[in-house]
Amino acid sequence: MKILIDWCHTQFSNYGKVFRIASFEKKAAHQSHFLGLFWEFLSPTIQIVIYYLIFGMRLGGRQMMENGVPYIFWMFIGVIPWFYMSSSINTGVNSISSNLNLISKTKFPVEILPTMSVVRGLNGFFHDDGVISLFIYWYR
Repeated sequence: MKILIDWCHTQFSNYGKVFRIASFEKKAAHQSHFLGLFWEFLSPTIQIVIYYLIFGMRLGGRQMMENGVPYIFWMFIGVIPWFYMSSSINTGVNSISSNLNLISKTKFPVEILPTMSVVRGLNGFFHDDGVISLFIYWYR
């Protein structure tokens, strides 16, 4: 139990570092792209359109929905959280090995590296969630 309390204390005492480094890494990751941070919204949108065309229209996903909910909304509810969780887990697993220079050259709490990966994806998740909420509101 003491290990869990120490871990939580480390997370809360370094929350400023987590948010600053996560925002810097997000900007640095999209700096060399043509559309910049817009790719964070565009990439899931393209994937969702492709999934809808394949599973919703071609393979008959619309006919499988018996409760009257449009297939696209049903798909949004599962795909958007999955994109966030998948990217957070993948980057969190590799966070320690990809930041070895930060860990080895300075006194840095290693425990916050996976947390930075989770925080980095929150902005895109909330943005996609907000766009979908507006889309659903407009549909009604």
